[in-house]
Amino acid sequence: MISVIIPVLNEERAIERTLVSLPYGDAIEVIVIDSQSHDRTLEIVHKFPVKTMISPRGRALQMNAGAAAAKGNIFLFLHADCVIDTKGLQAVEKQVSLNHVGGCFTHKIDSNKWLYRCIEMSGTLRAKLFKIFYGDQAIFVRRDIFEQIGGFQAVSLFEDVIFSKKLRRLGRTIVLQNSAIVLPRRWEHGGVLKTMLLNWFLTFCFFVGISPKYLGQLYRNIR
Repeated sequence: MISVIIPVLNEERAIERTLVSLPYGDAIEVIVIDSQSHDRTLEIVHKFPVKTMISPRGRALQMNAGAAAAKGNIFLFLHADCVIDTKGLQAVEKQVSLNHVGGCFTHKIDSNKWLYRCIEMSGTLRAKLFKIFYGDQAIFVRRDIFEQIGGFQAVSLFEDVIFSKKLRRLGRTIVLQNSAIVLPRRWEHGGVLKTMLLNWFLTFCFFVGISPKYLGQLYRNIR
């Protein structure tokens, strides 16, 4: 069984698109972990055959809470504004059966703007060369490996990078050809070029040793 784990906070504009796209049945479990949304997020979620939970705020905390309640032997961590393609879950199962401990999907942004193609290519190149995965690439992992890692570190930024760096030490990982299609709202809100440069700057700062706690505060203040 695959457990699809989705952390949410005030996602009424995106969550229905994501939940509609998922298959439902005995081989899939969908868990939505809310962090006290004050919009219609939970009202929308309750239309679907999913398990809902409440967790303290923080994506890492929410994903860890979902994993603790999950029944599957594979975890797929999906952002509320991401949609995986129709054969994505089959691809995950296949690669895990081929002894990959985890991986991610190919990053796609739901827009025709040419600059987004550059962002997609750079993200795919990073993931393939360095085995560093971002959360909007839909990270998946075997349950036993997730437990061995100890889950996501409770930091305000780059919990996905920290996790994938630990993941790559424990076995083979893979970037699927299947896509995780994310809404462009973050780039549209802050400006495509400005947001792209900010993300690169923050990533550079993280890799030279600046604390994720400080970078998380900087990210919120600049956005």
